[in-house]
Amino acid sequence: MATNSSDYGLEALAARAEITDVIYRYCHATDRRQWWLMDTVFHEDATCQLSVIGGDWREFVRQGEALLKPVGVTHHQVGNILIALDGDVAHSETYLTAFHRVPADAPRGGPFGGTGEAYDAVFGARYVDRFEKRNGVWKIAERQSRSEYRHYRPVAEGGLVDTPEKFRGEWGDADVAAPVIAPWRDARPPAAPTLEVLAARAEIADVINRFAHMVDRHQWDLVDDVFHKDATTRFLDSVRTIDQFLANGRNLLGPLTATLHQTGNMLIRVEGDTAWAETYVTAFHAVPTTARPAPSGAGARSPTKGSAPAAT
Repeated sequence: MATNSSDYGLEALAARAEITDVIYRYCHATDRRQWWLMDTVFHEDATCQLSVIGGDWREFVRQGEALLKPVGVTHHQVGNILIALDGDVAHSETYLTAFHRVPADAPRGGPFGGTGEAYDAVFGARYVDRFEKRNGVWKIAERQSRSEYRHYRPVAEGGLVDTPEKFRGEWGDADVAAPVIAPWRDARPPAAPTLEVLAARAEIADVINRFAHMVDRHQWDLVDDVFHKDATTRFLDSVRTIDQFLANGRNLLGPLTATLHQTGNMLIRVEGDTAWAETYVTAFHAVPTTARPAPSGAGARSPTKGSAPAAT
């Protein structure tokens, strides 16, 4: 059965989920420097043109790896995704905000040229992709981008400056979210999602977004709809029970005048009654002058693991 843009049946929903995962895997591969993962993003004859680099996708990845080698942290958070399905072809437009930490000693020239002072480069852009489904697998056949804005600002790490390196974003296999992409590392990517898996993914996404609503609205009574009773949370070296998490959350967020945790990319791997998820989040905190100093997590990623109840 052919899919089209007005079709929201099982086959079309599965196609949308696969295409969205490809877009998220591209961001994960870039930010975690997992360049091998690009094999799961592009068809072999695909082309890609982003800003000053492009060509066939392998050449693009080679250029991209060289371009980002001197750059520190990157964070490509996806927002709006529009997908138009037409049988085994799909067209998509993806909004994203891309953060780049450029060190003081970066080589001069290019979009991340060194200036002698560390700075942050924040880009607003759109990915415009043509996807094709070949041998049952959706991948990008052509990617181009359009830049909407670029903003350069001095580095201001705030509380992050006191955070040990081991608790910042890791690259390669050391990354805490490695289990999320393990099937592709092991050359056993999941099959097209079934209705049960699609329902589980939607339920997991709701749980993640309820967490954001819970902390931003201080609706702590929602905790039982977010965590299992024997769940734990980890922040830096601190592993807390849910009761300890609640007490800490009230203590840290109580003095703040506002918070807003906006989620973006959600890579979700479901296997039976267990699931792993990596969620990108941009977090805003309004801190009054009377509040005591506290760690900041703005722009962090939130890796999670939990149960994925079967659909009913």
